[in-house]
Amino acid sequence: MAKPPQQPRVTEVIDLVRPLVPEILPERLAEIVHSVAPVPLTQRLLELALIKQPGVLEVRHANVPVTVQDLARALVEEGADRVVLPTCESCGRSVRMPHKTPSGGRHCSRCERNARSVSCASCGRVRPVQRTIDGQRFCRECWRADPRSFGDCSRCRQHATIIVRRPELVCLACYTAPIKTCGLCGEPGRVASHLDGRRVCARCYYAMRRPQPCPECGRRVFLTGFMNGQKFCADCAGAPVTMACPGCGSIEEIRKHHLCVECRRPVAIQQLLADDAGEIRADLHPLADYLLTHHSKAASLERWMHKSKCAMVLREIADGTLPLTAEAIITRARSGQSVAFLLSLLVRSGVLPEIDVEGTRFDHWLDGWLAGIEHAEDRLVLRRYCTWELLRSTRAFRAVPRSTSSPAAGFQRQRAALKYCAALLREIRSQQETLATYPQRRLDAYLTDSPSQRDALAPFTRWLRRHRMSTLRVEFRAHRLEGRSYASDHRWQMARKFLSDAGMDPKTRAAGLLVLLYGIQLTRIVTITRTQIDTSSRPVTLTVGAEPIGLPEILGDAISDLADAAKHHPEGWLFPGRNPGNHLAPGPLSRRLRAEGLLAGSARTTALIELTRQMHPRIVSDLLGITTSSAAAWSRLAGGDWSDYPALRSDHA
Repeated sequence: MAKPPQQPRVTEVIDLVRPLVPEILPERLAEIVHSVAPVPLTQRLLELALIKQPGVLEVRHANVPVTVQDLARALVEEGADRVVLPTCESCGRSVRMPHKTPSGGRHCSRCERNARSVSCASCGRVRPVQRTIDGQRFCRECWRADPRSFGDCSRCRQHATIIVRRPELVCLACYTAPIKTCGLCGEPGRVASHLDGRRVCARCYYAMRRPQPCPECGRRVFLTGFMNGQKFCADCAGAPVTMACPGCGSIEEIRKHHLCVECRRPVAIQQLLADDAGEIRADLHPLADYLLTHHSKAASLERWMHKSKCAMVLREIADGTLPLTAEAIITRARSGQSVAFLLSLLVRSGVLPEIDVEGTRFDHWLDGWLAGIEHAEDRLVLRRYCTWELLRSTRAFRAVPRSTSSPAAGFQRQRAALKYCAALLREIRSQQETLATYPQRRLDAYLTDSPSQRDALAPFTRWLRRHRMSTLRVEFRAHRLEGRSYASDHRWQMARKFLSDAGMDPKTRAAGLLVLLYGIQLTRIVTITRTQIDTSSRPVTLTVGAEPIGLPEILGDAISDLADAAKHHPEGWLFPGRNPGNHLAPGPLSRRLRAEGLLAGSARTTALIELTRQMHPRIVSDLLGITTSSAAAWSRLAGGDWSDYPALRSDHA
């Protein structure tokens, strides 16, 4: 005959607790009892504990049941003065204690684990006992390696390490943790660990292995302590440090594995670059040293090693299946960004000799692209034009000291220009004409309003005329100063936003303020180095021209932070790029500013107009490093009249 169901015992529990906590209302007390003992059976056990152990909420008994511990904690959090939290018999912490001791007290989970620790019969280390056989005690690692721990799994039928033996044998690979309510987030999930008697789900467990700001002290460490239902660091919670890396003892680095990411860095590099024999080739040792010392973020390095296609190519080089040459890497990697990154990394680390990475990429692309041109005469014309006109001008421009051009920008423009030229040659052939016979009127009809098309075909037709191959002509675009519609008040509104938003990314904030306040081009901002910053002066100064610029305090602090971060990069870029040794490209920085609502080109135009309206073009030229003719053009656009400036300057001299 089935037992009758248990009846709710909330009223009885309240009657037993009420004399001890008169300051708590009965309705609130009922909610607390329901939260601690949600089912009638647990309520009955709580009632029996309170009856059999009078004064248990005042710690008059050493063996306090877990349900009573939960009730005491809830009452203390509600403000009960006479209730005392029980403490662990060994460590003295006021935490959940699910384990009984031989002396009749209670242990927390950590102390219980330490109490069960003895010298392992196999390795000799003092570790918690996993298994006892014939009087010999084994730790978990040794037991899993012992042949006696193996068996035939009832699920996969494999002979493997057995984790569960009742009611059936289950191996480590087939075992799944039970789904329980997490003691931290309150959500159901598979149990990953136990902490201070609380079940911890996998989500919370791995979240605790990532450093987070402590609500009390603000340090970014593992939050493994608990106070008032909130996570704190162990020091603030007055608890022993847990989850520290066994290699370095750090609680400030991510621990995805047994060791933290910093301690795993040499292990991961060894796995990436080692050959089948487990050794790193001599010619790859400089790369291993570079990854070990020059990459500041170990977590980013580990993520790159596991997910990047570049790491796969490096793995093939380490195995010997791919030759260590620029041509082989370009052919294998295919993606332009991957090729640029790999070649820059290998050149910067000293594995490959110094080469022009972007030039090598362009030469490889040109050979493949020209092979797809149908007519040999067109291929010859395009190759000659590229070799004797485009590449010569691009390399001459890049050879200018302190050039603001991005390493890849020039060759990217040449690719686009060659494609426009090839399209024109195809159009001429489709009309059954040649370069010499194609009429100008058809070329005018062929042209669109695309500025990039005109920029590409104007120098091409000029080169054709110079070599007497054609009389066609495409006029160059007239360059005008644009962007006057960017209102001055809107510029200052954006400047106030960038000055006041302390949570903005420092790079975005610094670049936006340099554009808004001084009208500096993004192509020049990304090339700023640490040597151009003087953080010892007050205010902080930045030198982009002949004279230093005193920066506002907020901008100076942001620039100083970037200068400190640049110490990790030998080149000293304030805006380091993705590829080793190179600065950030202007495009990504422009997209960051656009996401904040700032149009860099229009803001720069308005800033220069207002600066040249307020200062003489010579001063603007000295401060911002632009030419005097450019500064004068901006001054004329602003409507300024500085004809009497030299006389005034001489009078005050």
